[in-house]
Amino acid sequence: MKKIYSLFIALTMIFGLTTLQAQDKENPWQISFGTNAVDVEADTNTSITEFFNIDGNWNVSKSPISMFSVSKYVGGNFSFGIGASFNSISKYATGLERSDVTNDYFSIDAMLKYDLSDLLSVKVLGTTFEPFVGVGPGWTTFSNQDGLTANFSLGVNYWLTETFGVVAMSEYKHNLADIDESIMLDEGGTMRWSLMFVIKFGKSE
Repeated sequence: MKKIYSLFIALTMIFGLTTLQAQDKENPWQISFGTNAVDVEADTNTSITEFFNIDGNWNVSKSPISMFSVSKYVGGNFSFGIGASFNSISKYATGLERSDVTNDYFSIDAMLKYDLSDLLSVKVLGTTFEPFVGVGPGWTTFSNQDGLTANFSLGVNYWLTETFGVVAMSEYKHNLADIDESIMLDEGGTMRWSLMFVIKFGKSE
């Protein structure tokens, strides 16, 4: 846990430095909170259809609020943020199952997000969605297994009002740490799916 706290402090310092950059004066700050599901079966060899095996692989958080983040617009359609999530794992990767054991899963992540809405307009039944992509590092603790991850994110925002909306996001978290096979509980990576409420604020008068 000390490693997680150290990473959190480092990410907070980095996040603070972004305030020195140009900002969007129209509600540059954003907070998100909601729920997540984790699939530890996922790795670079997983087929697309397997990612959506909800009954077989998704560990859906039992808490309605198990993920949150804060981010700031830094210019040029880019935003930078930090976030955290927690879950409990009872559906394991094939061959790595544990009987009658639920392992706690925690992660702290940073993300540089790029808004694609200027390049890609997504409309479904007359409703406009704002797609985005993101990359960044993370630190995940899963039972005795912990280490650095490289995160790749894809999501969409839908705004109910000027400042309130929802965001759906999928993230692949690739293990960068050299994890001992005797304690490995995934296959080299995980998928995290999330659905959150979003609030923008900080508009200049």
